[in-house]
Amino acid sequence: MEPEVAEAARGEAAFSIRALHHIALAAGASASSKNIAVSPVSIHAAVMLLGTAARGATLDEIVAFLGPAGGRAHALLASDVALRVLAHSAGDHGGPKVRFANSVWVDAASARLKADYAGVVADQFRAQAYAASFTTKPEEARRDINRWVQAATAGRIKGFLPQGSVGAGTRVILANALYFKGVWESKFDARLTQQHRFYLLNGGHVRVPFMSSGESQHIACCPEWKVLKLHYAPGRRGVEHLRRHFAMYVYLPNELHGLPSMVRKLASSPELLEAGSMDLRDMVPVRDFRLPKFTVSYKTEATGLLQGLGLRLPFDDDAADFSEMLEDSKGSLVVSNVYHQSLVEVNEEGTEAAATTAVTSMTFTCPAVMSRPVKYVDFVADHPFMFLTKEELTGVVVFAGLVLDPSS
Repeated sequence: MEPEVAEAARGEAAFSIRALHHIALAAGASASSKNIAVSPVSIHAAVMLLGTAARGATLDEIVAFLGPAGGRAHALLASDVALRVLAHSAGDHGGPKVRFANSVWVDAASARLKADYAGVVADQFRAQAYAASFTTKPEEARRDINRWVQAATAGRIKGFLPQGSVGAGTRVILANALYFKGVWESKFDARLTQQHRFYLLNGGHVRVPFMSSGESQHIACCPEWKVLKLHYAPGRRGVEHLRRHFAMYVYLPNELHGLPSMVRKLASSPELLEAGSMDLRDMVPVRDFRLPKFTVSYKTEATGLLQGLGLRLPFDDDAADFSEMLEDSKGSLVVSNVYHQSLVEVNEEGTEAAATTAVTSMTFTCPAVMSRPVKYVDFVADHPFMFLTKEELTGVVVFAGLVLDPSS
């Protein structure tokens, strides 16, 4: 992978932690028990579809928002994600089932995509353009988009765009949808799953089913947290195996109430995400190894999240410039809303997850040093933790989340 694309992937990973940190702060996660899940790669793809149409200061801000690698590197990364990393796979060769789709929905009565924009998003991001009846039948158009999302996520996300989110003033909706289903390379034995206590940030506890295993695991330790890596079964060599490989990382703070502090540190020093990666290559024997089963479903109107992380001009009536998108547009385009939804389910077999992002546009009149565990190591995730699902060859974060209460 080209160095600039690798840097873009590191920027996308850093964004995932900043996003979790921002959402947790906004929700008051130290007292909340609401689990959080986002798909950074889904949000990244939506922002890239938007950035391809931007000019001037709007484009500059989008590039800065994506990270220091620069616009070209992030465009190459988004293209690699669409064409290879998350290219459609039915899992026929033993690897994960993956679906990823980008789309551009344009009002048939009042708007037409510029040929250059349509060509770029189709060639680089496999985005398909659809004519929609926003002006005359906005509710019908909303239902059409929701059906598209439901089909693309294998039925896991239904009714994505809420009532009233599409109106007669809507001109363009940029949307993507992602579905992932992978089995663990080493599955958990369901007969070993037992109920145990999980300690909450508010001082209480719940009893939830914990998966366990006596097999050696990929674990690295540092002074303030441990990292577990669980591989998903890859495709057979020569097919999926050489194209992509997925794994879930579980970041478990050593302290029962240490999640907010850990996320804050990782958000301010994202290079710590890569620390200890060498140690995770080897397996270490475990003594007490338990991980709760969990399902996280999270839906948000993400405008505040993106603005809080520095993306403001696209939402500004007086400053937004998306003049590369439409031919002869009556009025200027400005982003009105950004909707995002993610669902992640983890059990003994593996992980099933889905995500979608939609951007609606309207016209307006302490550095931790990782160390290799010695002898046996315990990994008991009986208190709030963070998880990342990554594609290993690129480092792209597909899903990220905080599990505060597996019972909710």
